[in-house]
Amino acid sequence: MTNLPSHTKLLCQSDRFFALLMVVGIFVVIAIWLFEEYFEVIQVYDRYGYAGSIFASLVCLALTLKFQKAHTAKLLLFLYITLYLVGLSVVSFLHSAQTGNIYTFASSLQWIPVIYLVAFLFLSPQQAVASTLSIYILLVTFLILPYLGWIKVEASLKALSLQVVVSHAVYIFCLFGVVKLRQTQEASQRRAIQMENAANNDGLLGIGNRRMLQTELNARMATKTPFFLLLIDVDFFKAINDMHGHLVGDDVLRAISTCMEDNIRPQDTIGRWGGEEFLVIANGGTLDDAVKLAERLRLAVASMQIDPVGQVTVSIGVAPFEANTSISQTFSAADKRLYAAKNAGRNKVVAA
Repeated sequence: MTNLPSHTKLLCQSDRFFALLMVVGIFVVIAIWLFEEYFEVIQVYDRYGYAGSIFASLVCLALTLKFQKAHTAKLLLFLYITLYLVGLSVVSFLHSAQTGNIYTFASSLQWIPVIYLVAFLFLSPQQAVASTLSIYILLVTFLILPYLGWIKVEASLKALSLQVVVSHAVYIFCLFGVVKLRQTQEASQRRAIQMENAANNDGLLGIGNRRMLQTELNARMATKTPFFLLLIDVDFFKAINDMHGHLVGDDVLRAISTCMEDNIRPQDTIGRWGGEEFLVIANGGTLDDAVKLAERLRLAVASMQIDPVGQVTVSIGVAPFEANTSISQTFSAADKRLYAAKNAGRNKVVAA
């Protein structure tokens, strides 16, 4: 099974949520339509608006599920909801001003915050902020007209307009706070990941360090997962440092690290144990498989020519983890075999 990147998984989850929102929205519109028809409070323009809302939701649902155009569907939905609800608010306000019945205006105003929610859910933070503020400013500009004397309305409608201005400002402020908290949380998570990576990776070689290896070993011991330790030491590394300097020595370690990373198996873990020593945790298989892996690593390193040093070799000790032993005992066995490989002339693999 293919593993999707984390950002792709998040996009898929967002698209599924968006499709679910469309389905829920269709049922909500139908329920409101039936409710207002039953109580005979629906206006003619509401019937057209409800029908249009259902149609727009079905179009967005098709774009998301059938045509895989969720981004286009989200923008289309936001534009439709904005135009519909803002237009409905204007029409219902004028209707309420003429009839003195504030129900139609109040019922349309209660849905205006949906615009803000859709913006912050499906647009980028910058787009959401700009869109929300623009819509709010437009709404406030219209609602203050009665206070300027341009539209004659009853006191109840003027009071309702003032409450809308204040309450919507609170909605937007809360949404800004949620977005800010989310951004802060995401930044904290990124910093935590970076700190964890820095704590578990060798700064020079970019592979796992001793801390990471110890964590891996403890996890395998806790689950009694079979594995083999390959303790690897660069032959005559002190002489390389003495002759060519520590910067060249660092280059040698980088080259060897990269070479071994390229030659281990996908299930294996490699890290720098310390100094010029590396440790490979070979998962699964038999002792013969571990020895073959060690020989492949030894030959791969020996085949390189590293300027200005030339050929560099490694010695490797191999030891299996036994269920009745500890990590320290397994490492001690690998260490003894590493010394045996060095005593045997270096550039060798020694196992049980």
